[in-house]
Amino acid sequence: MKLPARLKHELVEVGLVSLYFFCCFSVILTLKKLLLADYHVEVQALSTAAISALIAAKIVIILDKTHAGTRLEANHSLLVAASYKTTVYILATFLLLMAEKVFEAYEESGGVIQAIADVWAHRDRNVILAKVLGVGLTFFAYHLYAGLDRQLGAGKLRRMVLCHPDQLKIHEIDK
Repeated sequence: MKLPARLKHELVEVGLVSLYFFCCFSVILTLKKLLLADYHVEVQALSTAAISALIAAKIVIILDKTHAGTRLEANHSLLVAASYKTTVYILATFLLLMAEKVFEAYEESGGVIQAIADVWAHRDRNVILAKVLGVGLTFFAYHLYAGLDRQLGAGKLRRMVLCHPDQLKIHEIDK
């Protein structure tokens, strides 16, 4: 595959996955913004959703091409494979969010153990767990969709979701 075609393929692949995560993260952050509005707390939903979506999309695409990302797909049901991937991604998300908060608390407390205890006991435990839950549901839906798409044939599920039933019949005749 030549470089321009390869770049186009990468842009489409990353773009579609990024768009999915952007939509999901936008909903999550909009809910957060609405819940915090009564407390006069401002949340930057759009920029946070865009950056998070790009990061999540690239990580998911890379991990889906590794052995760790595909190890259960051949010998287990789609539900088990999607649950496994989601669990791994949730753990990674939790560790990253926790590390971010611990780093912020470390600057104030001066010790790692004290920072971890402070974050877990007094600061952001519920916020971290809420983010992990929202992101986890997003990952799970993505993995189910991607697994179904692979099992049906690349792009067929997207056509089934986006096309009118008459257009689906045309696509089936072409194949």
